Amino acid sequence: MATVAGPAVVITFVMSLLSHLFTYHATQARSPTEDFLTEAFAEWLRLAGAAGLLPRVLDELLALPPGQRLPAGDDGRRVRWSTQHVIGPGYRGTGRRPDLVGQGPGFFLIIENKIGAAFTTHEDAAGSTGQLELYLDYQQRRGEPGGGVVLLTHHTDAPAGWRQPVIGWPAVHRWLVALQPDLARRRDSDVLRYWSGHLIAFLEDHAMSGTRINLSDIIALPAFERLQSGMQALGELGRKALTGCAGGDAWAGLRVPRGWTSGDFVEPAFYGALMTPGGVRAHSADLVLWCGVLAGEAYVVAPHIGGIPELSVGLALWAPTAGPDDAELTAVASTLAATLAEATPNMTWRIVRQPNPADDALGVLVVQTDLSLIELHRLAGEDFWDEPARGFFVAATDALLAAAAPQWPRLHALIGDATAAPADA
Repeated sequence: MATVAGPAVVITFVMSLLSHLFTYHATQARSPTEDFLTEAFAEWLRLAGAAGLLPRVLDELLALPPGQRLPAGDDGRRVRWSTQHVIGPGYRGTGRRPDLVGQGPGFFLIIENKIGAAFTTHEDAAGSTGQLELYLDYQQRRGEPGGGVVLLTHHTDAPAGWRQPVIGWPAVHRWLVALQPDLARRRDSDVLRYWSGHLIAFLEDHAMSGTRINLSDIIALPAFERLQSGMQALGELGRKALTGCAGGDAWAGLRVPRGWTSGDFVEPAFYGALMTPGGVRAHSADLVLWCGVLAGEAYVVAPHIGGIPELSVGLALWAPTAGPDDAELTAVASTLAATLAEATPNMTWRIVRQPNPADDALGVLVVQTDLSLIELHRLAGEDFWDEPARGFFVAATDALLAAAAPQWPRLHALIGDATAAPADA
């Protein structure tokens, strides 16, 4: 909604920017993007109607045939848009709710929004019919000469034989972009232009504006391949440092899983080696020890500077019963912090107790230190990076294993494993 004060338009939307509002998460059964985008487009149509632009929208954007558009001289201001319309008694599909309905004198338009979901099927005594066919039957039986059924879609194809308008969301994006200069020249369209701009941004943020690769990204591909090759070489140094400091591929009940990495600790997020209890896959482990290059998010671990890969050595523990403020978890974290600070005064260790993203009543302990590749570049100067990287990996891994060894019974107890550390740990 908006208020007008003198020549200036004061925009006071109940909703903020579209992309910031979209905080729902998709599930296997349903994508809320469709519902959200339907509501956003309905509001845009209301604003376009209030600005007298609906005839142009029906013609240019929704591609209604001439005989199905508004009567001559009707600017569309009397059309009301609703996402709550329910098919009433006397029609097939009673109780069904089309995504979006525009209704005015002699005009009834149904817009069905599909991003990736399949169409539903209606069964009754008359037989089986598809979702769009059901809506078209309803619209035609109502008797309004104007309107019809329009499919807005992204990935979902129209049913075979469908002859009504089908509009892709990338086409909507292009049309809205082309409309912006016209809106900028109008004095009565500030709210519509504002809403259009953020609808455009929402479509772009959710990859619904079409495919486009910048020339700079194409040129950057060889550089990315060189970066990836370099991270793989540094990751190999991390593997050697971990097994060297541990005296092999096993240490204190931990083992290197088959393939060195697993779960989220895999390329392109991580290059290096892990150890987990008994060598189980990372997805099944309550404790992970890692050494290598961290380039992206792996569970609760991520580069401390977003988008900048880093050398990383650390340990993460997911407590199956203790919360983030549990006394024993807190005590172990404090002990490790003090020990590591004393052993490696030139390193910064980040020791964090935090809620488990899967269950915030449970705690996660993360102990890690890092060296960004930008800092490594500075340290190496014009020389190769192998020696400073190897030195970091060995020093950090040695310090972490030495600090963890005396705490091993407590760490095992926190994950519900009574196995004690071997004598050589």
